[in-house]
Amino acid sequence: MRGTVSPIASKQVSNFLEILVEKDFYYIGRFQFKRPTDRELELFTVEILECFAELINEVNRNKSKSIKLDREFCDRSLVKLAEWGRIAYQEFFGEDRPNKILTKRLNENVAPTFVSEIMPFPWEVLFEGSEEDYERGNAEMFWGLRYTPARILNPEKDITDYVLEQAQPSDMLFCLHHRLSQAHHKERPEIEKLVRTTPGNRFTLLGRTCNLTNDKCIDPVGDDLLKYIYKANHNMLHFACHCKQSNKGDSLLVSFLQDEEIAEKALVLELETHKFRLRRGKFLCQPLVFLNACQSAGGTDELRRTFNLPKKFIQHDAAAVIATACPVPDLFAAAFAKVFYQYFLRGIVMENEVSGEKMVKIMSIGEALRATRWYFLKEFNNPLGLAYGLYSPAGYRVGESLI
Repeated sequence: MRGTVSPIASKQVSNFLEILVEKDFYYIGRFQFKRPTDRELELFTVEILECFAELINEVNRNKSKSIKLDREFCDRSLVKLAEWGRIAYQEFFGEDRPNKILTKRLNENVAPTFVSEIMPFPWEVLFEGSEEDYERGNAEMFWGLRYTPARILNPEKDITDYVLEQAQPSDMLFCLHHRLSQAHHKERPEIEKLVRTTPGNRFTLLGRTCNLTNDKCIDPVGDDLLKYIYKANHNMLHFACHCKQSNKGDSLLVSFLQDEEIAEKALVLELETHKFRLRRGKFLCQPLVFLNACQSAGGTDELRRTFNLPKKFIQHDAAAVIATACPVPDLFAAAFAKVFYQYFLRGIVMENEVSGEKMVKIMSIGEALRATRWYFLKEFNNPLGLAYGLYSPAGYRVGESLI
C-alpha cells in the first residue's frame, strides 16, 4: 500500500461556493437575492430541531442501548426532515435564477459555504430534491449528505485566510464530563487509539498532567483552562461534555480528572464565552475544535445569540470547529466522534480501477463529516449525523507526517 495522497492547497482554496447572507438579502457571487425573513427561518429551524428531538428520544428509548433505529422509523424521519429542508430550500433558492447558478457551480467537490454572523440555520438539512424525492425521503438530496456545507461566522475574515492544513504530529487534548459514561468508556479510549497512530502523536486527558496553574488551586470558572489551551501545543481540542446556557453566555462544563478513573465527584470547570472576551489571547497551534457537547451550537429559543461557542473559538484562531445543533445522546455522540476521526486522521483506502493498486486518500474535514453522516445512516438507519455542522472552511485536513 502506498503512502497518503498529498493534498494540493491551491486547489482546496478555490473549492467552495460562497453564499453571503445579510440582513435582507443573500448573494451568490455578485448576484443578489431576497432571503426569507428571520421569522420564517426560525420556524424552519424549530421544526427541524423537533425532528432531531424525535430521533434523540428514539435512541434514548432503545432498551438494547443501541443507536440503530428501525428502518421504517428512519424513513419517516427522513421524510419529515425533507419536508422542512425542502421548504427552506425553496424559500432560498426556489427562483429560477439562483437555481441555475447553483446547478452550474455546485457539485460534490464544491463546498457551499454560508458566510453570515446574523443568521444561524441547520444548512445540512437543506433538501434540493423534487416532490417525488421529498415523498421518498431521498437521503441523497440533503445538502449534508450530498455536499460538504460549511459556515463562516466572522465575515470580516476571508475564507482564504483560514488554515487549510493541520500540522503533524497529532496532539489532542481530550476534555470530558465525568458523568458521561460513554465519553469515558467508549469515546476516550477509541479516539486515543486513532490519535496515537505513530509514536510521535500525543493524546492528553484533561487533568493533573496539564499543569493548568502553578498553584494547587484551580479556578473552577475556567480561567485557568482558557489560559492553558491558548498556550498549549495541542492541535486538536475535543470536548465530550455538557453545555450550559445563561445570561452571561454559553459555557462548556468539563471535569478536571486526577487520574483516568472516573470518580463520583470531580472538579468541574466552567469555560464561559465571556472569558474569551476577558482574555484576548490566541490559540498557539490553531487547533481543530470538536464540541461534541449538549447543544453546543445553541438553541432556537435564543436564535440571535446562538453559535456563541463555535464563533468564540474561531475568533481566537481555532482553525476549524465542529458543533452540534441540538443535544445529542451520549451513546451516539461517542460513536459519531470515533468514526469521524477514523476518516479524518486515517483517511480511506482507495483502489485504482485500472492498476488495482491501493492507496490511502486523506479526507478533508468536510468530506470526513459527510462520510460519517452516511456511515450512520447506512449502518444504523440513523440520520442524526445531520445535526453535526462545520463552522469553518470544508477543505481543512491533516498534513503529511513529519516523522
